[in-house]
Amino acid sequence: MSEREASLLQVMDGIPTSLSDRPGWQRALVHVGRFFGRKPLGGAGVALIFAVLFMAAFAPAVAPHNPEAVARTSRPACDAETERLIQEALAAGTPLLATAPQCYSPFLLTRAETDPLIRLKFPSELFQQGEIVETIASPSRAHPLGTDLRGRDLLSRIIYGSRLALLVGVGAALIAVTFGTIFGVVSAYFGGWVDMGIQRVTDALFSFPPLILLLVFSQVVQDPNKYWNTIALGIIGVAGVVRVARSAVLTAREEVYVLAARTVGASDRRVMARHILPNILAPLIVVFTTSIGAYILAEAGLAFIGLGDPTAISWGKMVNEGRALGPAKPLMALFVGSALTLTVLGFNLAGDALRDVLDPRLRGRGGRAGF
Repeated sequence: MSEREASLLQVMDGIPTSLSDRPGWQRALVHVGRFFGRKPLGGAGVALIFAVLFMAAFAPAVAPHNPEAVARTSRPACDAETERLIQEALAAGTPLLATAPQCYSPFLLTRAETDPLIRLKFPSELFQQGEIVETIASPSRAHPLGTDLRGRDLLSRIIYGSRLALLVGVGAALIAVTFGTIFGVVSAYFGGWVDMGIQRVTDALFSFPPLILLLVFSQVVQDPNKYWNTIALGIIGVAGVVRVARSAVLTAREEVYVLAARTVGASDRRVMARHILPNILAPLIVVFTTSIGAYILAEAGLAFIGLGDPTAISWGKMVNEGRALGPAKPLMALFVGSALTLTVLGFNLAGDALRDVLDPRLRGRGGRAGF
């Protein structure tokens, strides 16, 4: 072997020949790149999720204003046309105006110094020179999405509202998947009267409409807040996860590796935790991801009908406030509803993509199956 060939071999020794030879972070980047390439809509969903997570985590830095701060502006003086109308009304003896303009009248202030009765004839707003609250203001440079009914910046409240949405969505999904997995694995593994009892309780939960259960829960709890609502939504979702986990365990418990573990004397707890549970994680991950969007919608629905946390900034409550304004001011409900829709869409797209990636029955349909 020549010296040149030996030097080339020495250089090539440091170059990984396969993906498994690369460092962990490089393998992770390759897998992420493949996921985005094969599932573009799933990648878009993941991007939306990270955008909402970033918005919620860094809300104080991202939001342009304090979400509870009331926007105020100085009341301007009335223009020449309004002053002329006021003078004509005063001269005609019919000084009452149908609507009070958002300005003060220097003419009336001057006349009120000599005739205090003028203050009784005109709306008080025409004599106020102080600041006014910018309620339901249109989008502007200071307030990109405008303000709400109390003059608070709408964009800032949408950003802070993402915290409650993620708290309830992720928290309820964790409760449902955790307890649903435990009960589903135990039910399918032991069978018999254990399976019968757990399934009958599951059937009882399925027989009640979720909204009825939430109404009952809100009446039982003295002061329902966002944490109680999260627990209630999670408990309602346990029944569905039990069915998914049970069906997966019924197949996995008959596999050869489970029979081998029993043969060597492994305990039931070890078989369930070390051999069955890792092999049924794929459907549970998909259930967890897709259910987050459903719980976010459920929390918004509760807040919309007045069952949410009264002290929390909720997208559902903001949509209800925007609905009350009617078609004359549709922007508030439109902006908040768009944030809610994009967040739920992100989790649904990511969940569908994970289902295609993790389900071996869907891998043979092509890299862009379902998309």
